Amino acid sequence: MPRAERIEYEDAYYHVMNRGSDRGRVNLFHSSEYFEEFIKTLAEAVDRFGIVVHAYCLMTNHYHLLIKTPDANLGRAMKHINGLYTQYFNRTHNTDGALFRGRYKAVLVDADNYLLHVSRYIHRNPIETSTPLVDELIDYKWSSYSAFIKKTATPKWLVRDFIFSLQGKKRKYAAYKQFVEYENNKEISTFYGAKKLFSVLGGDEFIQDIKEYIAKSDNEKSVVVQRRSTDDVIAYLAKYFCIDAHDIVTVKKGRKEKNLPRMFAIKLCQDLTGQSLKALAVAFNVQHYSAISQAVCRLNKLIIEDDKVNLQFEKLRDGLMYEVKI
Repeated sequence: MPRAERIEYEDAYYHVMNRGSDRGRVNLFHSSEYFEEFIKTLAEAVDRFGIVVHAYCLMTNHYHLLIKTPDANLGRAMKHINGLYTQYFNRTHNTDGALFRGRYKAVLVDADNYLLHVSRYIHRNPIETSTPLVDELIDYKWSSYSAFIKKTATPKWLVRDFIFSLQGKKRKYAAYKQFVEYENNKEISTFYGAKKLFSVLGGDEFIQDIKEYIAKSDNEKSVVVQRRSTDDVIAYLAKYFCIDAHDIVTVKKGRKEKNLPRMFAIKLCQDLTGQSLKALAVAFNVQHYSAISQAVCRLNKLIIEDDKVNLQFEKLRDGLMYEVKI
C-alpha cells in the first residue's frame, strides 16, 4: 500500500514525532550525551535548511518537535536530523540498521488556532506518561519548556515569540507557565489519543484550504526551491564573479584571503542540490567530506558577522531559486 504523500508548502507548521524501533522499545537516548547530540543535530538542521523550531521535547524513547518550514522542505530537514542521529547512535553502540520504528509522523497544524495548544501538549509530555519522569516540569532538562519560562538560557535557534503572541498576555513567561500547568484541553487529548493519528489539526476553514491545495496539480502548488545540479551552481557563480569555474572547484593552498566564490558555491550546492557531503567533496576536490562542513561553517559565521556577505549570499541564492505561489 503506498504511503500517504507529505503535505509540504512554504511557511507550514508541523508537530513532528518519532519513536525508537521495535514498537518504541528501543531507547533513543541513553545519557545526557545522546540528548545533547540530538539537540546539536537539530541546531545544524536549522542552520542548513532554514527551518524554525518553536518547541521541542526529547523523551527516552521518542521525541516531539514543533517546526515551521519557510522553504517547504520538511522531508529534507527530517532526513538530515534522523539520519545523522542514527549514524551517531550506531557508531557509539557499534550497531547498524534502523534506529527509529519507521517514517516520522508529521501533523500539519493550524497555527493561529492550535499552535499554542500543541506547544503545551509537547511540553507536558514528561508528566503525562504513565510513569512521570519528573514531579515538576521545570525540572525536566530535555525540552524547551524551561526556556519558555525563562529559567534557562534560550538557544539562538529556538523561537518563542510567536507562541507568546498567541497568548496576548503582558507577563508572557508567567502566563505561559500558568497555561502549561493546566491540563491539555479535551479536544487536544482526544486528537492525540486516537488510534490512528490524523495528519492535519485545524479548524474547518484550514482543513478545507488544505484539501483544495492537495487537489491542485503539481505545477499549481508552491514550489520554493528549484533543484539544481552542482554544475548549475558552479557555472552560475563563475559567471557572476567573472571567473573560471576551475577557480571555484580547485583548492588553492597558501592563499591568505578567503575564496568567497568557492565558499558560496559549496554552501549553495549543499542547500540546493540535494547531493551528499561525500559527493560534494568529490565535486570540490577535497579528500574528506568534513572539509565541506567546515567551509559551510566558516561561511555561516561570515554571514552572521558581515552584512555585505549576507546580502551577497542572499542575492546569489535568490538567483538560483524560483517561487510559484499557491
